[in-house]
Amino acid sequence: MVDINSFMHGFHNKKGIWVRDYGQDTATKFSEEEQERLYALEDISWWFRYRAEVITYISRRFLSDSSLVLDVGGGNGYTTLKMQEKGWCMFLMEPSYAACRNAKKRGLNHIICGTLEPENVKNNSVPQVLLLDVLEHIEDDAGFLKLIRQKLVRGGKLLITVPAFQMLWSSEDDAAGHYRRYTVKQVIRLADQANYHVCYAGYFFGFLVLPILLVRVGMEKIGLLKRTSERTEEENREIGRKQFQERKGLIKTLLSLLEKRELRKLMKRRKVRWGSSIICVLEKR
Repeated sequence: MVDINSFMHGFHNKKGIWVRDYGQDTATKFSEEEQERLYALEDISWWFRYRAEVITYISRRFLSDSSLVLDVGGGNGYTTLKMQEKGWCMFLMEPSYAACRNAKKRGLNHIICGTLEPENVKNNSVPQVLLLDVLEHIEDDAGFLKLIRQKLVRGGKLLITVPAFQMLWSSEDDAAGHYRRYTVKQVIRLADQANYHVCYAGYFFGFLVLPILLVRVGMEKIGLLKRTSERTEEENREIGRKQFQERKGLIKTLLSLLEKRELRKLMKRRKVRWGSSIICVLEKR
């Protein structure tokens, strides 16, 4: 059993969620309504399911399931819960109280409503951190990696995922509040600047590059698909649902084959050479 006071400052338990003594942290890129929409979507989403499978597999290779893992900016806790169910000691850290409530409903054991600020988390105290599709939301990404490094114990590990390739940029990135998309080389360069050793860096979702390029990017550019800012709320919800919901019939069979093929490649320790996402494991030097 991990004592939260071993790595956190000034938090108390309020109905199963750890909050600051002076109140809740609420700064977040997503509104409460958006968190609720994501919460409803995640459990029926093939994208979130497959991403969690890849993260769990890479975690098994490089992280320790006997040590604490702090999922920073983990939202509604979908992946956090999947790893908890497989025996990992997971702590979710999320600034949105609405998302923390959703994570509690899901059954997460350890939820912290807060951010990775110097006054919140002790230096040299956290053995492992997940940063899943968070770094692209932070303007000073190098500075944030350095901040996480301060919080990690010596030899501590950081697993990150980020969206890949600037050529895949669309209005979806604008709406999500992204500052950039990355290449593996850029992530490695950032890690080096922040004084990490790179244990692993590669792409995944290789089978999504062409569909995103042709449909999301291409159709927007020629005007066949409205930009996110031009759609109604209902149109955005419907497009999101269509993109992420579990497929049926022939499409489901094809998608399943592509997922299994890519996962087998990763399990054989062969890197995927391109993809719409990047996964990277860093170690504090």
